[in-house]
Amino acid sequence: MTPLGKTLFVTLGLAVLIGGILALRSEPEPVSRAALTPAQMAELHQPAAKPVDPPKAAPDAGDEALPPEPEIEDGSGS
Repeated sequence: MTPLGKTLFVTLGLAVLIGGILALRSEPEPVSRAALTPAQMAELHQPAAKPVDPPKAAPDAGDEALPPEPEIEDGSGS
């Protein structure tokens, strides 16, 4: 048997093996849904909460509260 024949034989053997495994495997079990408790059901059916009012902005104190910014030198010595 030539090397090509051996390679084809092994490839076909693996294909038959994998095909047989896939054909004979059992079907997956259906997923069972968990039952909700009455408290969980009530929580799902609650009315929507009222939207939260945005926080009120404090009146602007102006520039009086801020200290004056120092002048930044560029380092050129002038």
